[in-house]
Amino acid sequence: MSDAQIFQLFSLVYLAVGIGMLISPGFYKKLFTDFCENAAVMYLGGVSALAIGYLILALRGSSVCCASGFSVIIPIIGWLALIKGILILVRPQIMIALSKAMLKESTLKIMVAWVLFLGLLFSFLGFCPKSPI
Repeated sequence: MSDAQIFQLFSLVYLAVGIGMLISPGFYKKLFTDFCENAAVMYLGGVSALAIGYLILALRGSSVCCASGFSVIIPIIGWLALIKGILILVRPQIMIALSKAMLKESTLKIMVAWVLFLGLLFSFLGFCPKSPI
């Protein structure tokens, strides 16, 4: 997979989630609540995040310092996903506290803006012929 294709995938996910959070905030509040209350869902989320992080790092390289330009974002996301997965599996109470913090209205609005910004950035990097990738 090329860097552009990876950014295309990231953009689709981030834009879909960001628009979903904007249009259906109640659903995402319930999602965060359910995540905190359901151990099986939390476990599967941890395994998924760990696997996705590992795959990104294994297939695209794990070194942040060797990546150039915007391509450095790919291993950073891989490391963050890997760390998130490990934290969920090893210290779930940390992720529960973070998820509960996201239920605050002001935090949710900041998250929506951040996720949409990243989705637009990744769209530019993945789909725009004039992007630096």
